[in-house]
Amino acid sequence: MAMSEFTVGVIQLNTNFPRPLGDIGNPETFGFQSIVVKLDLATVADAISTEVIDGPLLDEMVEVALQLEAKGCDLITTSCGFLGPVQSHVQENVTVPFISTSLLLLPFLKTVYSAPNDIGILTFDSRALRPHHFVGHDIGGVVVQGLESDTELYRVISNDERALDEQRAAREVTERVTKLIDEFGVRCVIFECTNLSPYKSQVRSATGIAVFDLVDLVSFHRNALKG
Repeated sequence: MAMSEFTVGVIQLNTNFPRPLGDIGNPETFGFQSIVVKLDLATVADAISTEVIDGPLLDEMVEVALQLEAKGCDLITTSCGFLGPVQSHVQENVTVPFISTSLLLLPFLKTVYSAPNDIGILTFDSRALRPHHFVGHDIGGVVVQGLESDTELYRVISNDERALDEQRAAREVTERVTKLIDEFGVRCVIFECTNLSPYKSQVRSATGIAVFDLVDLVSFHRNALKG
């Protein structure tokens, strides 16, 4: 079955920073059609927060999700792993599957990586990540590491800069994952932040552990439906 028979819709935060190949906001990341729609209201600062997105910002997300469904998308997702709290509300308003965050992988991974500290999460900002971002799933025994605050990706994304040193970003992401392995013995890592995905192949090669992200989760669903 042709890959083009599947279309994913991506609800992207209002950002302008570079999105290299592998980033879910880059339409060329997938081997199938991807429709990316940028929000007018919600920014990185709105999403990377201890608070839950609500009101007009949430209303716009639902509106964009409905637009993507109307365009024929088979699956809808987002560009930010902190959007787990909108999962149920957006899903209630569309008929196609909605995947808000890579953190939805956690229940499955906790079944197959069951020892304490087996699972690490690399997040954009560990200081803002709260239990409600995990969509109600148990986070006991999970180790969290953040990019804050002296990394290339953290600075570029926080300031919405137009230039990105991809080599430095790759090195720093690999260093953060290596730290999780060295200090806690993690056996797999979930990339909360979708902007980490361009570097997952390098991390896998350098560390030898399993790395999971939102791109994997979307591809998993595509293969289940159209493979």
